[in-house]
Amino acid sequence: MPPRPQPCWIDCAAAENKDAMVVTSGTAEQYGLTSIADLAEVCGELVIAGPPEFAERAYGLDGLEEKYGCVPESFEPINDGGGPLTVQALLDGDVDVADIFTTTPAIAENDLVVLEDPENNFIAQQVLPLAAADRLPQEAVDALNELSGKLTTEDLVELNRRVGGEDQVSPADAAQEWLSTNGYHAEDRPLAVVGHEVLGAGASMR
Repeated sequence: MPPRPQPCWIDCAAAENKDAMVVTSGTAEQYGLTSIADLAEVCGELVIAGPPEFAERAYGLDGLEEKYGCVPESFEPINDGGGPLTVQALLDGDVDVADIFTTTPAIAENDLVVLEDPENNFIAQQVLPLAAADRLPQEAVDALNELSGKLTTEDLVELNRRVGGEDQVSPADAAQEWLSTNGYHAEDRPLAVVGHEVLGAGASMR
């Protein structure tokens, strides 16, 4: 059996998505919070929400304690990946702090505050297409590099809003809208084809 081709990253990415500690503007004002370092001073009084695995992952409760000395009063596991249930728990005051992805539209829509992370506990997750080495022709690699360089974090927020908001469009339709808006059309192959697949995946990412 011939060896399987090794994956390779396409070169360039402008957009990123990362976990973050998020609070309401009221909580931020009440405790004077702008960063997780500030949070650490009152952490013992607060309830943190996140996906169940946040209790075990290195950047989760362990990371907050190791890098900031932040040990919450309690941890509330919510199994929706920082989605609407987590956001609602934060807005309702059932929890005080939540682990939410920075590309979640609800952050801006609800005037939530993303706390700065000076110790880099949460590593940025770049949105990168991945392909088997030597599987794609150079034309496709160039096309993906061009697309990746144009896709911004703000674009990801809007794609997530289109997919998860009241419009509820499909990831594929949201991707096609982005491509059309940015001047890519069906005749622009291979860019329109590979771009549709990459953006469709990105729009459904949480």
